[in-house]
Amino acid sequence: MRLTSGKQGSGSKPQRMAQNHPTSKPSPTDVRVERDRILASKLFALSNRLKAFLSFIIDAALEDRADRLKEFTLGIEVFEKDESFDPSIDSIVRVEASRLRSKLREYYEGEGKNDPVRIDIPKGHYVPEFRFVYPAPALDGSGKEKDLRPSKSINDSISRKLSFIVIGLMAAAAFFLIADNYVLEKVTQLPAREVDEMSVAVLPFVPLSSGEDDGYFADGLTEEILNSLAQMPDLRVTARTSSFFFKGKNLLVPDIASRLGVAHIVEGSVRRDGNRLRIAAQLIRASDDVHLWSHNYDRSRDDVFAVQEEIAERIAEVLGIVLDDAARELMHSTGINDAEAFIAYQKGQEVFVRAHQGMNMSDALASANTHFDRALEAAPSLTTARLMKADLRGHIIFEIAAGVRDEKFPGELQETLAALREEYRLAIESSPPGNQRDLLNLESILFSEDWTGFAFSIQKAMQPGRCPQTNWTALVAYFGWSEQVVAKLGETITCNPMDTSASFQRAWALIWLGDNDAALRAIAEADSKGLSHPSLNDGRYWALLASGPVDDQSAPGSAREASRMPYDRQILQEALSGDPTVARRMASDYWSRPDADDRSSMVIAAVIGDRERANEAAARIDAHPGGAVVISHAIFSCFCGAPFDLDAAPNYKARIEEAGFPWPPPTRIDYPAKTW
Repeated sequence: MRLTSGKQGSGSKPQRMAQNHPTSKPSPTDVRVERDRILASKLFALSNRLKAFLSFIIDAALEDRADRLKEFTLGIEVFEKDESFDPSIDSIVRVEASRLRSKLREYYEGEGKNDPVRIDIPKGHYVPEFRFVYPAPALDGSGKEKDLRPSKSINDSISRKLSFIVIGLMAAAAFFLIADNYVLEKVTQLPAREVDEMSVAVLPFVPLSSGEDDGYFADGLTEEILNSLAQMPDLRVTARTSSFFFKGKNLLVPDIASRLGVAHIVEGSVRRDGNRLRIAAQLIRASDDVHLWSHNYDRSRDDVFAVQEEIAERIAEVLGIVLDDAARELMHSTGINDAEAFIAYQKGQEVFVRAHQGMNMSDALASANTHFDRALEAAPSLTTARLMKADLRGHIIFEIAAGVRDEKFPGELQETLAALREEYRLAIESSPPGNQRDLLNLESILFSEDWTGFAFSIQKAMQPGRCPQTNWTALVAYFGWSEQVVAKLGETITCNPMDTSASFQRAWALIWLGDNDAALRAIAEADSKGLSHPSLNDGRYWALLASGPVDDQSAPGSAREASRMPYDRQILQEALSGDPTVARRMASDYWSRPDADDRSSMVIAAVIGDRERANEAAARIDAHPGGAVVISHAIFSCFCGAPFDLDAAPNYKARIEEAGFPWPPPTRIDYPAKTW
């Protein structure tokens, strides 16, 4: 509860009103006066939709029309939906209710902190509650920062929270009795799992100004805070990919925390006025949506980099983490510390993510690399930028060696391969010793022309790490490392649960491990988190094929619509049926297309039993520098053992012998026509 001195309270109208109503509830007149005060506030000035929403539910409650405060009715009468409005599909009412609750909370922490009447909308329904506010909780000495750590907030506001206990119990009972009053955000529930109390996710800070780069600046600040927190060994911090998955999504904090498997959420905003910035940050405990800490920072743009460390240190303090000088120095050395550079880095990541949503991504990745180059000028040790920049080279090598396209100029493939190796070298140098460096070294060897010692490098890279980043690592699963790859990708998903690539690669590796049911469960878990990617769909299809013949009902649709396979994946289904006639006809149709490539041709030829054509395609791939990666990928995603004779690909044969890998690989999908 708020505490004000007698001097401050005496003579103030709000204090007199509170004293005049020690036990009564606000009258309708009191409520309407408070409603008008809120609607006239600066905070609500530009929120016409929220003002209309608030007015409607207050009037309905005061006029004994609370029975009309249901999601369907609100959708039609407040948000102008038509009679076809389906709340289970369109979440506008739930989203706006969440925004309104947040707005009211912000109002009463600011402009309305001395208002005599409080209007609340308890979670779970839309009927507002009205009460008088009695003595207020104290602000700290600065008058700016409110520290709500449990040891303090429970003591300071125990009277206020007693009333919420009763409300909470009533709401819990109502949940089971009156389901249609509950309009919680609809998400598929994940299996119950223990949440580490020392875990946190940093959601993208919201830009409150509309400059061209303000959004990227806010994203950059978010990532800098995330990176600072990630330096604390006692704290598990969700990776950027997963935090930014929720950018622009109007989900409640507990829902987001549940999907990410964290106990705490950091969120905030950035407002720019010329060269001045106001940064607001808050730490929320997800289990009960309690704000443990919040603070506003006013800085110039040039001084903003100190804020990330201040925020990280305060969060550590609230969570009970003791920082020594070494930890502070590690935090200080983390990040870009250049405004223009981290704006460029954010732009690069945005284009990078968009590029991987298409089939031929080289042009988009080239655009991303122009931004990464700018970021690396200011921060040459930015390993993640190096790794993402290298991805373009890998895809160019893959496209040319796989026969997707020809070289644009003589020597393009050799030049690109050299550039890729240099990017890996620089990334390895900039990465601190440990598991991430070992993984980078593994991937660089994969693109090399000498696999001597490769098995040792894999063994070293498969040791436990902390939030590892991988790209091509999963390809080593079929060399006999499937169990280790599954575990490594599991580590990635633990700290980066919305990592789509790690999710589908883990499912594929589980097929190589021989656990098709686990692969299907992994894909179902990705689905339940809201992840969507053609390669997840392909993984489901492969897992079904590996379990036995698949009929049209259990695996419907064409790969051309929902797959990364460049051919109709029904070819695989027909080849598995025992009568390859249809599959061979479909294969002939594919080979007649001008965009048919050697990698796909090798796989198709193998599954229909055309050994000669498969060997010819393998030989063409093998003749290209970097062809070993393409052949490895084809084997990895065929699950059919050896799709060609090893002697048909002498360069690849040399790599296998250098590494001492067994040959042939195990068969996970047994196509009847493939007899070798």
